[in-house]
Amino acid sequence: MARRLKNFPTDDVPSTRRYPWSDWTDGNPWEIRRGEDYDVATENMRVNLHMKAYGLAMKVRTKKLRDEQGEGLVFQFFDPDPEAEEAKLKLATIPPDEAQSAMELLHEDTLSIYERARHEVTIPRSDGKRQRYAAVRYRQQIERGWENNELVSTIARIIRRPTLGFGHLKNAGRPDLMLETLVLDTGKPYHRFFTTETIETARRRMQGYGYPTDG
Repeated sequence: MARRLKNFPTDDVPSTRRYPWSDWTDGNPWEIRRGEDYDVATENMRVNLHMKAYGLAMKVRTKKLRDEQGEGLVFQFFDPDPEAEEAKLKLATIPPDEAQSAMELLHEDTLSIYERARHEVTIPRSDGKRQRYAAVRYRQQIERGWENNELVSTIARIIRRPTLGFGHLKNAGRPDLMLETLVLDTGKPYHRFFTTETIETARRRMQGYGYPTDG
């Protein structure tokens, strides 16, 4: 007698792995190996990567590996980022010295909130104790954006993807240490370099958590 199946059968044993997506989607190229980092067929894993990119409104480039170590994939998540091009156009409309000064201040301010959070905010540990909050991944992203002359688009990307760090700062009652606060500060010379979309995203998030904004 015919019976309905829940899923189409495959040769792969269903994977129970929890993939470290927060690491893998950080914009860096990664290499993963079947049997070590994933268990499904490599083509299925490639599909998983593209599905994750779609869910994050990102893109991913992939390349299949086959060598003496077995099968694997090299991949890199990235944003289809109109912000980067728009920021370049805006920067080109002002004198180079003024643009450089604004970017240096933005870099300084983004690192300042990292250092202040590290010294002024604590978060709970699994053992019930508390520890200082060090947003290491945030700092790595900021430094990479600065080194690649993509600081504005890096900040826009961070804001588009809500992070655990925002929750830590919200729980600590410290909106002054949120990256969104910098983007919304019209008194800063770098405010003009962010797109309307990024500014509105920052404003909606702050308002959604009950923090007043000017808009």
